[in-house]
Amino acid sequence: MATEDNLNKYLHLLKGKDPLLSSLIHQLLEYRATVADNEINNRLLQELIGKYAESELRLKKLNQELTHKQDRLEQDLIAAAEIQKSLLPTNVNYGEILDVAWRFQPCDKIGGDIFNIVQLNDEHWVFYIIDVAGHGVPAAMVAVTVYQYLQPQSGNLSLRPEESLNTHEIRPPAQVLKFLDREYPFDRFNNFFTMNYVILNIKTGTLISSSAGHPPPIILRKNGTLVQLKKGGRPIGTIDLRLLADEPIVYEQEQAQIGVEDKLVFYTDGVYEYQNDRGEFYGNQRFHEQLTALKDQPVSDLIGASFDALMAFGNNAAPKDDVSLLGIQLKNLGVSP
Repeated sequence: MATEDNLNKYLHLLKGKDPLLSSLIHQLLEYRATVADNEINNRLLQELIGKYAESELRLKKLNQELTHKQDRLEQDLIAAAEIQKSLLPTNVNYGEILDVAWRFQPCDKIGGDIFNIVQLNDEHWVFYIIDVAGHGVPAAMVAVTVYQYLQPQSGNLSLRPEESLNTHEIRPPAQVLKFLDREYPFDRFNNFFTMNYVILNIKTGTLISSSAGHPPPIILRKNGTLVQLKKGGRPIGTIDLRLLADEPIVYEQEQAQIGVEDKLVFYTDGVYEYQNDRGEFYGNQRFHEQLTALKDQPVSDLIGASFDALMAFGNNAAPKDDVSLLGIQLKNLGVSP
């Protein structure tokens, strides 16, 4: 700055005396100003480049951390999916008693559908299927807790001492659903689920069924007739809504008979709500027609071919909802394990 000040003073002294020298000094000052501006601009540019490089390194580090966390999450979801699948029936051949087949296709890596087969005693078996609202981890967590609640050792499937003198007496389906409705209120889990619950006497072929807002189980008779077990009530977890509506908490149940050539089919709404690329739903009619066409097939072929026909309808596109199919066939009456 001292040089510019001296030049300005000198220029002021020469003002009007030597126009040529004054002009030269003006040019020199402009040059000096340009050099100073360039120096400032260079410093700013260097600072910006430094900050950009620092930000780029920081962003790269954050991206690496995010990628690592995403990979870890992906691995956790894969592990969770394997755990969920391990909870599904592993045995599909129960000797001379039952033949079982199932297909499960979640829309995410893990889903809110779950089903199981539970032996209560020498004569009675339980079959149930659950569809928790929503998808992914939250729905799967609710499904797993219900699975645990319905384990034989939980004591929730038999009447308690204060309810019956016979502590081995089986809790009826409608009562199981009512108990679940109390254990899983919406305000506790912020969710609800639908369900079928069926108890089968393998010696007599008599079954008792109750549903909580779930698509009705189907008995496929050997002649192709379809019998839907529709008795039940609203979805589990809507007790608060019913209290607001001042409606009683009631689940109905019904009794039916199956023979050795009949099949019992459970499914979730992901079956009939599966869509093709034209937006058409698979629908109950196609599903029922497929079951009827396969009435003479073993239950394993019935479930396998039904699932394949469903996926072929949608060109094997990933479903937008979890898809579950469970088939049961009683092989002999009056046979104990």
